[in-house]
Amino acid sequence: MQADGLSPNYTDLVFLIGSNLIDLDHLSSRPIYDPMRNGFKTHFLHQNWKVILLVSILMLFIRPMMFLGIGLILHFFLDYLDIKRKKI
Repeated sequence: MQADGLSPNYTDLVFLIGSNLIDLDHLSSRPIYDPMRNGFKTHFLHQNWKVILLVSILMLFIRPMMFLGIGLILHFFLDYLDIKRKKI
């Protein structure tokens, strides 16, 4: 049951989950999955991570794109943590 005045906004959810489509660049790598590969050096959508991160921060000020920006920021942050954890 839903409270009055609250409506689910599935657009925000789609943008948040859709931000992980940036990982489609893994399909252009050979092999597709390599646990010891640094994605920031080998995947073409991750090589320009500074530009994408800057655009993501700017997206935080535009309501429809805000969740896409949040998702991209979190994605790059988690990739960074993974690289540091594996010491790649």
